[in-house]
Amino acid sequence: HNAMRHLADYALVWAGGRGDDMAKSPHLARIGNSVFPSHCGDDDPLCHKFSFYQGGEPTPMMAESFLYKAVNHGVKNGVHLNPKFWREVHTTKYGLLRVFKVMNVSQESKAWNADPANRVCDAPGSWYCVGQYPPALHKLIAMRKNFKQLEDFNKGGSEKSAYTKLIEKETGRSSEGSRRKRKKDKGEL
Repeated sequence: HNAMRHLADYALVWAGGRGDDMAKSPHLARIGNSVFPSHCGDDDPLCHKFSFYQGGEPTPMMAESFLYKAVNHGVKNGVHLNPKFWREVHTTKYGLLRVFKVMNVSQESKAWNADPANRVCDAPGSWYCVGQYPPALHKLIAMRKNFKQLEDFNKGGSEKSAYTKLIEKETGRSSEGSRRKRKKDKGEL
């Protein structure tokens, strides 16, 4: 809620299984961990901390997440969002889509987001404007590393995430720069 209150008035979740937000969440957690390495930590690059145990019980990190609580709010015994931060405003007939109002939205951040002076557009008056985050989130955003697809293995110049290192180890892949260094060290170049 600390970050979301600076970004949105409402949060929507897909629920009900079969490709819903819960099914996608472990993958999204891995992406989150590659951008914010402290999310699950270097010791857990696959972000198993944000998943389910065999039998379907959530891990502690999953059980505390907004997503788990929003999907299961009032559906599973004992699972509820804190009404201080969230209010359920719509759930479809079969519970496949749920919408929650974000309480205590930052009016300062909302005004900053609405100010055209804070938009970075490709041309004056353009519809294409790259998003920016309000100042209240600068400390959080400063901690991020830019996300890189696995296809970016051969790009140099930045430290690899724990996830990238794990995938390279499992697949036997490494960057071209690493291969050249090994060849140079062996006297092959």
